[in-house]
Amino acid sequence: MSAAVRLDPFEASLQPTTELWDRLARPFDLTSTADAVLGLSPAVVHELSGTVVATCDEAEALLAAMPKTLRNLKTSVHAQMERCVGELRGPVQWSETLAAQASSLGNRDVYICAATRRAYDIDENQVLVGALRAIVAAGAQVEREDDGHGPEEEVQRARHNARQARRFLDHRSLEAIQLDGRPSPRAIKRTRSGKSAGAYRPALAMLARAAEPLSLEEMAAFCDRRTRIQHGLLIAIIDELERRGMRVPALRAEGGALFAGPVEYVNPRRSEPAPVHGIVIGNVLVDVPSDPRTATPESALAELQARAHGRIPVPVLRASEIVHAVDRAIVAARGG
Repeated sequence: MSAAVRLDPFEASLQPTTELWDRLARPFDLTSTADAVLGLSPAVVHELSGTVVATCDEAEALLAAMPKTLRNLKTSVHAQMERCVGELRGPVQWSETLAAQASSLGNRDVYICAATRRAYDIDENQVLVGALRAIVAAGAQVEREDDGHGPEEEVQRARHNARQARRFLDHRSLEAIQLDGRPSPRAIKRTRSGKSAGAYRPALAMLARAAEPLSLEEMAAFCDRRTRIQHGLLIAIIDELERRGMRVPALRAEGGALFAGPVEYVNPRRSEPAPVHGIVIGNVLVDVPSDPRTATPESALAELQARAHGRIPVPVLRASEIVHAVDRAIVAARGG
């Protein structure tokens, strides 16, 4: 049986990687998924995501707007019971006042008033604090994981923006706001639909950006040629399985590998000594040679046998061999 392969895995383009990313089951953990798909260590992902979040356009826009935002913070007014002697600071609460006068030996100058106070701890300002904290947290990631993976100029910019965000959080109007973690969906919804939505739009955009810190495009520079070719082979194998009527579910990352039904992919850059890496279909190990441009069928088979660990090695040197690789996997699964 033969069929035209939809894409040539040996082109080493980012198209298969993009399609692979689109096939991921969502939501997913960025760190473990980047490890499984691209072989990126957690340190690289944390530093890269921290730098991107702290220097993104959304962060820059929020910080630039903060001086004006602080002057026009939305507030609410609430009444606070206050004991007054010889003066009134709000509407008198007579039941409380009579009780207070009785406990003051009949002092008629004692009043309990409902004094009005301006309150800053409201949904909109919690969203603002959450957005500023996201920049601070991103800067902290850069500080912890700075191993020289990112451009120095971007790293310095991330640190500068994190310091700015920290100073804004110390403003007297924001420092008393109680926020445990990320703003609630209710607070975000009310901020987005409220009358002051325009003033808080940069904060909303910053929160949305922090929720998805890295896109595939931003990680593409860390995807080497061998990984791109493997991604092309993986997508071509999934296409062939689906062409034969098999339903292949969305890809998920577990334990440093990608899984989709009977198919498993292990990136060689995150593996341990002498591991099985490549594409595993049941008891068959399928992979391209480490250098497809110079490999021969004999050298490719020998390379794959050395790390097959009892599995059936099936090297693929050209797109036309993908159908044969899937045939071998199906036969092996049936005990042939």
